[in-house]
Amino acid sequence: MNRNRKLSRVGKTIVSGLVVTSLVLGNGSMIQAEKVTKEESVYVNADADGDAEKITVSDWLKNAGINGTLKDKSELKDITNVKGDETFEQSGDGVNWNAGAQDIYYQGTTDKELPVSVKLVYELDGKEILPEELPEKSGALKIRVSYTNHSRVTKTIDGKKQKMYTPFFMATGLILPTDKFTNVEVDGGKVINEGSNNIVVGFGVPGMAESLDVSGELAEKFQEEFTVSADVKDFSIGNTFTYASASLLSDLDLEDSDTFEELEEKLETLTEASEELVDGTDSLSNGIEELEKKFDEYAKGEKDLNKGINTLAKSGKKLEKGVKEYVSGVNDLAEGTSSYVNGAKQITDGNKQLYQAVKDMPGSYKQFSEGIKQYTTAVDTLGEKKTGDALKAGAASVASGISTLHTNLSTLESTYDNYDQLVKGIQAQAAQCSDEVQKQTLLAYAEKLKELSEGQKNSVSALVKATGEESDLKKGADQVSGGVKQMVEGAQAISGKSASLRGADGKMSSSVSALTANIEKLKNGSDKLSQNDRKLLAGAKKLLKAGKSVKKGSRQLISGAGELKKGSRKLDKATGQVSDGIGKLGDGSQELLDGMKKFDREGIQEINRIYEDDFEGLKDRLSALLDISGEYTNFTGIGDGMDGEVKFIIETEEIGNEKEE
Repeated sequence: MNRNRKLSRVGKTIVSGLVVTSLVLGNGSMIQAEKVTKEESVYVNADADGDAEKITVSDWLKNAGINGTLKDKSELKDITNVKGDETFEQSGDGVNWNAGAQDIYYQGTTDKELPVSVKLVYELDGKEILPEELPEKSGALKIRVSYTNHSRVTKTIDGKKQKMYTPFFMATGLILPTDKFTNVEVDGGKVINEGSNNIVVGFGVPGMAESLDVSGELAEKFQEEFTVSADVKDFSIGNTFTYASASLLSDLDLEDSDTFEELEEKLETLTEASEELVDGTDSLSNGIEELEKKFDEYAKGEKDLNKGINTLAKSGKKLEKGVKEYVSGVNDLAEGTSSYVNGAKQITDGNKQLYQAVKDMPGSYKQFSEGIKQYTTAVDTLGEKKTGDALKAGAASVASGISTLHTNLSTLESTYDNYDQLVKGIQAQAAQCSDEVQKQTLLAYAEKLKELSEGQKNSVSALVKATGEESDLKKGADQVSGGVKQMVEGAQAISGKSASLRGADGKMSSSVSALTANIEKLKNGSDKLSQNDRKLLAGAKKLLKAGKSVKKGSRQLISGAGELKKGSRKLDKATGQVSDGIGKLGDGSQELLDGMKKFDREGIQEINRIYEDDFEGLKDRLSALLDISGEYTNFTGIGDGMDGEVKFIIETEEIGNEKEE
């Protein structure tokens, strides 16, 4: 099996669920916007027992307005930039990225010992059995999942140095198909039946009881293992996924509780949040009932979906050709937008300079009228053919440039219809999705894409309107061009007929005032025109990135269309099974509700009781654990002054399933 593959769809679902579970228990770390932050994800490929075989680390450096070099530290080998073209220089554990203003996404490998590990032990009919001996076996099965914490830190508690464990929260997800596994139970976790699969999730906090120095029934509540039991027929099992994070306690934000009263308030908040979680689970149970009502509508739409899939499979080549043409058009559009922004800036700067040059002309002209000698000299200069022709040509060029700009913007505006089709396509795909998480993810993505395209389209539409023939900007430019022509011609006439200078002075004074006002309108209009240039340029860059994704996605879509067509034949049969599954999901949601009530009663409420009964000793140790949790920000290194957080995902190999090539 290819152990370097990406997580399967089901695997992603499990991992996402485990991550969400950890977020339910914490409120998320607060990141200072002005600091560079580093998010590290450690992906571990393990054998069926849980022993690590390969470790791949993905790092995300979140830029914070730094336009230059990001100085990071990393122990990784074979570092590669996975999302951009930015380069780096490495010396020892120093890694300096030439980031500009961009975020950096990079990946590498390590053989460093993990801070936590998971062990899976299998028993069949009461006897321990090796994973490789399990395929196609039947009988009474037990899977014991145990966690070990290898990360210890020395802290001073009540004047004495104590060894304490980094407070890792760990959760493991398993998928047990209902056609092979029956009577599935788990101690220290939850089983949810979603039709064709039993989804098992168990939890553990290894080392927590020892760190808090508790024993007896209280220590048992901080479990370090759980056991899954089931009756199995023809054993095989897919990958299991274990999530681990040390940020749970720091996320609770208890370190700022300097008094008993403050900590009590936050524990009360945690207690209330648990009660709200129970209420929310109750709402989930009610929502399942509504899902059952809506499923009949889905079954009807499923037949139309099959027809659409057949059409999609037949139209694959046309789609590929259209996508290529679209991406090519997007690239041309983005390049044209960049040229437009640069040209628009030059126009705006030129208009500002023109306005600065003429804004004082009315006052100067008045002084000129009062001093006929100076006035005559200025008119003679203005009346020179070379100067007049250049001024008229420049004003006419501005007016012509606005018309050209309007045409280009109109063309740009028409291209956004492609995004409407793309949004509808994603929404249609979401409507077909039976997995609620995936469905909501697709809908959120479609909404975000729609918001982006509508925002850009509105900006471009405003620019089209602002540069149209009837716009103040265009009218002002035309008036300026006409006024310049009139002024130059008048100046030339005056220069040739000095005797009639005084008679033309009144008309000239009026023309100069009008000219200055129109140039001011032209400047103000160009200022408004350029306000959205930055957004437009950013949008063009996003279009370029999106175009690459669309082109890649189209190839994957065409490649998968044949498989989708085959799968659609099975959809009718699966629809009935899903219908049964929804009913079971309703039962499962009720079980989840019961479980959450138990978690609230025996977990959160028990923590509150511990606080009330034995706060003094617990507070010091809890405070130390809070410090340890906040200090564990990375696995393979972090740059000076950076904030960080790290999570671990351990994937075990399949047992008995057909191996992937």
